[in-house]
Amino acid sequence: MPRVSPSNQLVVVLALLAVGAGFFVPGINWGLPSRRVDSFLFGQHSVWSGREILQLAGPDDPSPGRAADISARPIERRDQPVVLNATDQDRARIVRRYRLMSYQPDEFETFKSLAEMKPSRGGLDPRMYKYGGLWMYPVGAMLKLAGAAGLVRLDPDQAYYLDHPEAFGRFYVVARLYSVLWGLIGIVAVFVVVRRITGEVTAGAAGALCFMMMPVVVNAAHEAKPHLAGAVLMLLAVIAASRFLEGGRRGEGILAAALCGAGVGMVPSVLPVVLVLPPMVIFSVAQPRAAVPQSTQPRGEVPHIVLGMGGALLVATLVYCITNPYVPINLFRNPAVLRSNFANSAAFYRAEWTGAGVPHALLLVGEGASFVLATAGLGAMLALAARAVRRRHATPEQEKRRRATGLLLAVPSLAVAGQFILFAAGQPADYARFALPFDIFLAVEAVVATATFVRPRAGRAACYAVLVLTTAYMGSLYTRAFLRDASRRTTRIAAADRIQNLLDAGNRVLATRQEPAPWSLPPANLFRWRMILPPRTAGGGAISGADVTVGPAELPPGPQPVGVKLPTSTPVSWASKRFQIEAGHRPGSAGLRSRR
Repeated sequence: MPRVSPSNQLVVVLALLAVGAGFFVPGINWGLPSRRVDSFLFGQHSVWSGREILQLAGPDDPSPGRAADISARPIERRDQPVVLNATDQDRARIVRRYRLMSYQPDEFETFKSLAEMKPSRGGLDPRMYKYGGLWMYPVGAMLKLAGAAGLVRLDPDQAYYLDHPEAFGRFYVVARLYSVLWGLIGIVAVFVVVRRITGEVTAGAAGALCFMMMPVVVNAAHEAKPHLAGAVLMLLAVIAASRFLEGGRRGEGILAAALCGAGVGMVPSVLPVVLVLPPMVIFSVAQPRAAVPQSTQPRGEVPHIVLGMGGALLVATLVYCITNPYVPINLFRNPAVLRSNFANSAAFYRAEWTGAGVPHALLLVGEGASFVLATAGLGAMLALAARAVRRRHATPEQEKRRRATGLLLAVPSLAVAGQFILFAAGQPADYARFALPFDIFLAVEAVVATATFVRPRAGRAACYAVLVLTTAYMGSLYTRAFLRDASRRTTRIAAADRIQNLLDAGNRVLATRQEPAPWSLPPANLFRWRMILPPRTAGGGAISGADVTVGPAELPPGPQPVGVKLPTSTPVSWASKRFQIEAGHRPGSAGLRSRR
């Protein structure tokens, strides 16, 4: 392949960033809180002001030993149906959710955590550690800067935001732009990784296009959550480690270790990123480097490997602790909040190595990466692994760089895949976000295999086009979904109309499988409906004792038919969510009790 000048490469990268912005930015204001829901929530009842909502809801002061993302008033008993809107206090707490929360169930946790900090009194403990300090503190700083610039209003009085939910909605846009920034960095990172492996700018561009158009990436770039940033930091660590092995500069090795710590400091679920370090250290000790005199180079001695690993892990740990200082501090000062965080995460994710977990994990990988790209990536992974074994004694510099970069990316990505499968059984479709590093690895493998095994230039171009266009099709569905939920007529509002019609037809008991919130239940009249939460033992379908049962339509677990028709849904995303509304004759309402 002819060499491409640095200036032309810059043009390619800038063009890729422009295309990426076209996928990431449209619909960035999707699913924000709004007063439009008042007509559904209140009906003919007078609409409460923000001050009335606060007074009716009562104080919600956090316990110092409770994680910030845990409800202050969880429903403890779930062996019987629970009435959710029995009192004005219950209704006020529900209205507060609709006035402050977005359509994504986890986004509000960042702002709740930030609101509970007291910087003026030295209180910077987020008390929520499933999102790292590299997420929490920059988002807080961005909000502060946006407030100083007049782009958002920072008001300590929550009543203002309850009266003006659109003003609070701007907070979500600011935080989502932080995700967009990491998505753009990821485009450059994938381009560099693929170019380092293949030596081709065209392959790098194809890899970057596949990355930016993957449904899971488009989705993550539209959410105020740190998973995309964590995956990108893994890519940056791989690049730094590869450069260290190539040039032997100690600073590159330190940077790689620091980026591993930063990845975990962004979101702990990418802990496998630290597995970049063992192959980096082992290769650096085992092979000579031009920058070090031959006579002084270690030759694979175990002590050098142990010392190197110890130093790298020390750097990574220091970076994590610097960006998450309250984790080590609370080991001694407030261990209860650490236990609360751990227990909350453990309640949602249970390790099960079952027959159902593997096919469900594969389905979610296909939904997240796009089915064609994921299938090509899995086949490419096996083919490239076999090639690496056959050519393990090859010594050209390009081949060594290729092997080193590929292995540095493969080790943590495959660990993420194992972790993903372990917890996949029974998980909803948005669990696909945890496979993001593995999805990126599959995209890289698919493009690298094309560059490696398809020799005719026209054939390579055709393969790249298939990978990019099929991925773009599925990714564009997600961009369209966000645009729909940035409009006035969202799927939730359409479902709210249908629920209102059922109410007007004489139905009175509505069952929801989660507490009423913008993501779990379209807005419904809190004063005429009797809303119940069924017991945990209740199966799917309509709920006994309810006239109407409402819940988000989820991707069913287990293998699903693929290829019969083009996919048109966006199950990984909470945008443009479809809702199942089941109405039927109510067999009885005995056994209902108030949550109070």
